[in-house]
Amino acid sequence: MNILIVGNGFDLSHYLPTKYDHFMDVMDAIEKKDLGKPIQNVFSNPLNTLPELILKVLEIKRAVDEKTYQMNFDDLFVICRDKKFVSKTKEIYDTTSIILSVEEIVELQYKLKKNCWYQYFKNHVEEIKTWIDFEQKIQDVLTILAECIGELEKIHNPKKIYEYFSEHPKDGSLGIKEKNSKILNFFNFTAEEEYYRQSINLGRPSHKSTRINLNPRFCHGESLLNNFSPSLFLDFLSNQLDDFIEIFNLYLELVVNQLIPVHKFSIESKGIISLDKIYSFNYTNTYQRIYDLVKVEYLHGSHGENQNIVLGIFDLEHDSLRKLKAYGFTKYHQKLFKDTDYLFLDESKNNILAYKKRVEDFEKNYQKPNKEYYRDALRFEEKLNLNFYIWGHSLDVSDKDYIIDLFSLNDDIDRNVRVTVYYFDKNAKFMLLNNLLSILGKDKVEQWMKNKWLQFKENPEIKFNETISEKTA
Repeated sequence: MNILIVGNGFDLSHYLPTKYDHFMDVMDAIEKKDLGKPIQNVFSNPLNTLPELILKVLEIKRAVDEKTYQMNFDDLFVICRDKKFVSKTKEIYDTTSIILSVEEIVELQYKLKKNCWYQYFKNHVEEIKTWIDFEQKIQDVLTILAECIGELEKIHNPKKIYEYFSEHPKDGSLGIKEKNSKILNFFNFTAEEEYYRQSINLGRPSHKSTRINLNPRFCHGESLLNNFSPSLFLDFLSNQLDDFIEIFNLYLELVVNQLIPVHKFSIESKGIISLDKIYSFNYTNTYQRIYDLVKVEYLHGSHGENQNIVLGIFDLEHDSLRKLKAYGFTKYHQKLFKDTDYLFLDESKNNILAYKKRVEDFEKNYQKPNKEYYRDALRFEEKLNLNFYIWGHSLDVSDKDYIIDLFSLNDDIDRNVRVTVYYFDKNAKFMLLNNLLSILGKDKVEQWMKNKWLQFKENPEIKFNETISEKTA
């Protein structure tokens, strides 16, 4: 049985713009799109919902040239940092059908402006190079929050909380670290508060002033006197992450999924000519769209109208977050909650357990003279005969559980499970091997490579043959 496991590198091998940089650069272009003064004025007005905004834009649209405010493929990727990649995309896909309407642009601008996670990621765009880095940035926010929760719990007088956010806290007072403050303020953690300041000169009346304090929306009953509610803030972060995922889903729907091949693709590799199944860590259906309708199980969900995309962290690192049940940020919670195809190799694992039970029963109960013959027949049944081809997956610790499951299939005996890991270049091979050593340990990796159960090979060559129109002509 031949099984392909794909990660984002598989889509990139087909020149689909699914890198984190691609997505963020396109969002930047959309955010900066000038829709003209009338529509910009609408953004400035206190409209509370997206439908209200769209209705107002539709009114304005009747009086303007709609095409002026549309965005085509070139407009979307005008500030993309990966120019060579995008040029290749244009060469092998028809990009002419990708046109974002005024309504779609306005919707995305509205969502981008309102989304705290996007604004945070945008501010760190030079630090975040991959989707793995992206996950680490989520972890950073949660780590800082856990630290602040612990410090805020030590402040027993709610009237003194403002001192925690002061640039110059009083002697003996806790103060938030400047770096932590800057990061949490992307998420509206604090707000300006009006208060009456006592005059230095006695006899003079107090006067109104402002200071930075905890945002009351994250306090019980939205009152600072009722203390900080970590659960309210975590709910806000979680909802904002859901909204960010929806923005990413729109990118996949409006851009990536609209790229129609103009060439016939072919993979030059003996190993994966005939596939029985695909396990996908991607959200796209690239293999089915381009090659064949092989059964695909989407371990991290898929895009679409009913998207169930998983974007999160491996696990909660702090007791305070576990105590608050902040599991919605973890991949395993999202996979269960969103009902993805999260079951991985369950059939093979169940077969192993069933075989072990048969062996146990055989050794216990079978006493006939030709026992060795039947034992050999039983041993034949234990072979799983699985060939795995991993293409474009980082083998990072964030998917540690899947990797451990895969490399446990030959644990007590060789069940004819073989794994081929494809790599883009030598640097990629170096990192892939590093990641496996970190997760599995030296002994297991050496065992698999020594027995040739595990091999590393360069990515298969993808050939872009005659144009599809030529073939069908």
